[in-house]
Amino acid sequence: MTDTGGSEPDFVPQPHRPNRQQWVLSAIVLAFAVGVIARRILQETGKDQTAAFYIGIPAVLAIVVVLSAPWGRVIGTTVKVVTVCLLLSMIVLGEGFVCVIFAAPLFYGVAIIVVTIVGYVGRTGGNKLQISILPVLLLVMASEGVLPATTFPPDSTVSCTRVFDASSADVARAVDSPLRFHDVEPSGILSWGFPEPQHERVQGSQVGDRRVVEFAGAHHRPALLSTHHWGEQSSALTLEVTERTATSIRMQVVSDTTPLATWLTWKTIDVGWAEQSDGRTAVTWTLNFDRELAPAWYFGPIESFVAERAAGYLLDSLDLRA
Repeated sequence: MTDTGGSEPDFVPQPHRPNRQQWVLSAIVLAFAVGVIARRILQETGKDQTAAFYIGIPAVLAIVVVLSAPWGRVIGTTVKVVTVCLLLSMIVLGEGFVCVIFAAPLFYGVAIIVVTIVGYVGRTGGNKLQISILPVLLLVMASEGVLPATTFPPDSTVSCTRVFDASSADVARAVDSPLRFHDVEPSGILSWGFPEPQHERVQGSQVGDRRVVEFAGAHHRPALLSTHHWGEQSSALTLEVTERTATSIRMQVVSDTTPLATWLTWKTIDVGWAEQSDGRTAVTWTLNFDRELAPAWYFGPIESFVAERAAGYLLDSLDLRA
């Protein structure tokens, strides 16, 4: 026998088990890396404005969290991961504040739904139908804008009407003049960081004449931050008059180099006015465009709401000062 009387027992190292904070940090880093890669792939294929981006990426983030984080608080971890990824996207990827604000509810919603369903299937075991229905459903939802069969019509039209204390002739002169953007500050949702028009060059008001609206570039960002994806250079929207009557004008978009072109494609702009019995004149500004963002059920109402406010801003910019 070997005498071990006074010796200490051999030390047996215990396997390292990450704590919850380490799991959360690992999930954030991994999810953000996967999200960046997915975004790059979608950009290269021209699908970064489709549901493949706005539904596919949060679904991928949620799945990464499920696979890398502890089950105890997976929904809370998912919300943290999505929040950090959205904030980092402004710093690392150059996303704008307004883009993140509009995408955030969709990202949170899709991610929470995915982890909830996966968690339910994981706890109950699930049958083959339950296990297979989630990826099929996600693929169908994420295919809008990618596959014609699952893409909704993009055409949209919005209008806004203002009644001015001016005659029909005064309105006609105002419509033929450059809009006074410098005298009207964007308000409400338009002040959240959308590209701002600076001034308008008007060639004329007859058929064939053109109008050019110049937009400011994005603000310069500090050296440690990624440059804004809009770029700092100015851009322009060029319109051509296609119809003109005594009380209306129709303009068609010739070219659009503004950041707005990534969200929607302007088609026609109609301005009509009618003098009322009290001497005032009702002016209606109508914008017709194709929505470029998907899914339609989410971005359709948002784009129509913003476009309607834009039509009101354009009416307020008419030079109808006394």
